[in-house]
Amino acid sequence: MSRESRKNYLFLGFAIPDEEMEKVFSIDNFPQVQTHKFNWNLIKGLEHFDEFDFTYISARPVTDYPIFSQKKIKKNKWDVNIDDKNISIQEIPFLNCGLLKLATRFFSTLFYSIKNYRLKPNKAGVIVYSVHIPYMIVGLIISRIYKIDYIAIWTDPPAISTNKDYGLKSKLRNIELKLSKYLMKRATKIIALTKYLAEDFAPEKPYLVMEGIIDIGDINYSTKREKDCSRDPIKIVYTGSLEKRYGIQNIVDGFLSMETKDAVLEIYGRGDFEDELVSIMKLNHNVIYKGFVRNNEILKIQREADFLINARSSEEEFVKYSFPSKTLEYMLSGTPLITTMLPGIPEEYRDYVIVLDNNNPEVIANKLQEVFKYSSYERNHIGMKALEFAKSKNYISQARRIIDFIEEGWRDVVENEE
Repeated sequence: MSRESRKNYLFLGFAIPDEEMEKVFSIDNFPQVQTHKFNWNLIKGLEHFDEFDFTYISARPVTDYPIFSQKKIKKNKWDVNIDDKNISIQEIPFLNCGLLKLATRFFSTLFYSIKNYRLKPNKAGVIVYSVHIPYMIVGLIISRIYKIDYIAIWTDPPAISTNKDYGLKSKLRNIELKLSKYLMKRATKIIALTKYLAEDFAPEKPYLVMEGIIDIGDINYSTKREKDCSRDPIKIVYTGSLEKRYGIQNIVDGFLSMETKDAVLEIYGRGDFEDELVSIMKLNHNVIYKGFVRNNEILKIQREADFLINARSSEEEFVKYSFPSKTLEYMLSGTPLITTMLPGIPEEYRDYVIVLDNNNPEVIANKLQEVFKYSSYERNHIGMKALEFAKSKNYISQARRIIDFIEEGWRDVVENEE
């Protein structure tokens, strides 16, 4: 296909260069690491095949002020090299404060989308990454203006009101939920982490389930070192959000209930359990909290652990819309993963992980005592089996599925018009 006849897609996302995100990570107390990684893996996969042209519009993924110290985010134009090909990304300006953040992101996205995309030939569709209201509105507007597809990529359900929300905040959250649901139903086709996310929020629309997408560069094939089990304590590692709702407190409680001296629990990340964790660590020498650590260091830490653990509750209604991003990341380390099976995790994963029946501390403790008896050979076998499975979710194979899905839908539209 000649360059002149290639289809062009507008891509609304959160991709900025890695070196810029490093600056964000250094000052943001709740850095959006997975948003950054997922978005870049999508782009690298799509650009690898070099079948379409993309016009990229991005917002810097940062937490609201004052958690993130900057009130005003400036515009930037970034040139990034992928597979010896230079791509250009327009970063939009916005005010990083509550409702102003949503409003300014909407107007900036709309302005730069029209400015950068209006003269592009062969407009084929707008791809909207995440359930982000400013992007969804702009995606709908652009799709209507140019009569092109509106393709949604959903990695999370829309925001819901929690017991932390009250008064005006709760009312605004409910308005946001209703608006999100309305906009989600307007997508032409959907790429979602779970089938429940697609079927419940955009019923009867064509969808592709893509529960994760990993960077081939994160795969480590090196053999794990042999441990002297009679001398070295068993190391269990948790990396990620320290929000209580994600089960981190249950992991700590379960581990401590064993009163073992032959194991340590290492924890990395940030969240609302952080202060309690610091206090617990002072009283328990085998619980070690090391704060937020950069991704390249985390990959090494995961690789050197004996077990990785994730114990999110599967009983909450909205977990069926989630696929924990750390699942594939953990599996790529070659270290055995102990995890609950959320409804959104495909059943095929059960053969490659150590399953917790639920995230009750007693269940966690019993499972830990069970796996502590595994030999080094057994641990390595389980871990490497998971790694081989996780390889199939690399960004090249996942991008191929996305392209085929988009093309199939595009051909259907063309045939209907004819």
